Amino acid sequence: MKKIKAVIIGFAHMHVNEIAQYISEQPDFELLGFADVPPEAPEITAARYTRAWNIKNNSEKYHITPHTNFIKMLDELKPDIAFILCENNIKPWIVLECAKRGVNVSIEKPMAITLEKALEIKNTVEKYNIEAIVNWPVIWRPYIHKQLAVLESGILGSLVKSFYINGHTGPLGKGAKHRGVTEKAQEMTDDERASTWWYKKNTGGGAFLDIGCYGCFFSTWARKDDDFPLFVSASAGNYNTPYMDAPDNVAGIIEYKNSFGVYEGTWTVPQASLPSGPIYNCTEGVIYCTSNKEIKAMNIYGDEIKLPEYEIPEHILNIADHYAYCKCNNLPFIKTVTLDYNIRVMALLDASIKSAESGKKEQVCNDFR
Repeated sequence: MKKIKAVIIGFAHMHVNEIAQYISEQPDFELLGFADVPPEAPEITAARYTRAWNIKNNSEKYHITPHTNFIKMLDELKPDIAFILCENNIKPWIVLECAKRGVNVSIEKPMAITLEKALEIKNTVEKYNIEAIVNWPVIWRPYIHKQLAVLESGILGSLVKSFYINGHTGPLGKGAKHRGVTEKAQEMTDDERASTWWYKKNTGGGAFLDIGCYGCFFSTWARKDDDFPLFVSASAGNYNTPYMDAPDNVAGIIEYKNSFGVYEGTWTVPQASLPSGPIYNCTEGVIYCTSNKEIKAMNIYGDEIKLPEYEIPEHILNIADHYAYCKCNNLPFIKTVTLDYNIRVMALLDASIKSAESGKKEQVCNDFR
């Protein structure tokens, strides 16, 4: 099989550093080039994890001169797949330009800024008959797969409540650290952070699309495909980021027919102080992750129980490896990267944002025709 020719579009997201590493280390891939998409307003800092720093870091690391125009790059290099790491609000445009040229796409989470825009992407993908997947870093955490396997085994009974809390001090906040880079974020002024897309609502910044989306992801993953969410009650506020017009803390309660989900997302706490993964409260006990990323379970009497053996699938490593594995072996992608799954996640996220804005319980859309 010929190598999979890949390009990267967008350096707005610091996940680009680990994605580039995964592509370069995957023997079935060839990283041909990359290009940024100019921001709507200039950023005034090149500190670690900003787009300017991300471009410089990857240019030097992989000895690739970035293209100045991503459309010209697509026409010139004719890649098989583009990994999209731009701002959330322009993803439909990037996908469209790739699709028109028959280029498959991997979109960094979340899929889009709204459910409407996610459906626009889905329509583009179907119209031009390309492959599209959505990457979530948590998909590749083996301990989370083990925890889900314990839940699905039924040894603790049926799910009553899923709970997930996640956060940090902001993507460019104090002490922030991201995979693919060993150093922490550098100190910045409020004005410097405010100039980046992360702190602007119109580009898809803020804690809902950065962190709250994970709560919607895990709530969906923990349930069977025919267990659709009914309503969401959400709240959000900006309590410690006055230079941003989006919330820095969010929370939501998701109602299902026979259970409910709770999630919280924050930009105002150090990540180390939060649990490593979701918690599943069931009719016969609880399944949780320890701070050491170990999976534990207790019955309703508080006794720890022995967990069933679980072997991590060999294709659960990272997005590049999974894509290559499935293509080389003619296998389907794991459901959590598919558009159908991610449309469901976006429906939850969209309803959450609307609920926080309206102050009312919002119905979740489950009809995507």
